[in-house]
Amino acid sequence: MDYNRNGQNNQNNRNNDQWDRWNSNASNSSYYNQPTHRPYGQAFSVASAVCGLLAVTTCCTVILSLPLGALGILFAVLAHRKGRRMSTACVTGLTLSIIGFASAFLLMIYSFVMLPVLMKNDSFRMQLDTMTQQIYGIPFSEMMEGYGYSFE
Repeated sequence: MDYNRNGQNNQNNRNNDQWDRWNSNASNSSYYNQPTHRPYGQAFSVASAVCGLLAVTTCCTVILSLPLGALGILFAVLAHRKGRRMSTACVTGLTLSIIGFASAFLLMIYSFVMLPVLMKNDSFRMQLDTMTQQIYGIPFSEMMEGYGYSFE
């Protein structure tokens, strides 16, 4: 069996199915001509996992964790296709995003509930007044009185 297309036996017969498998062009093989595409939703799955991880790690800073958790949940929903299972990165991102969002939300609610109780403590009130004086230029009690709240 002669696999050499350039040989004397195959010079006249160019339509022969046999070809030189050692010196062939990659386009002769059907393996290399397969259509390639990225898996659908992979970028959203990774984005969901990253946002979920950041939401969990920044849950003490409510300002960062709430939007990161919401974005992680949104990316996980966008990555999920109907009729297909969620990828591991997508499930991880969704779980971490929900945990980060919920913990930040609960911490925010707890802070608002405990603020009147904490304001009765003189040392806490003095520290809070000093911090807001340095940041905003007015004490915390005056700032809250401007919004109609009184802690007396």
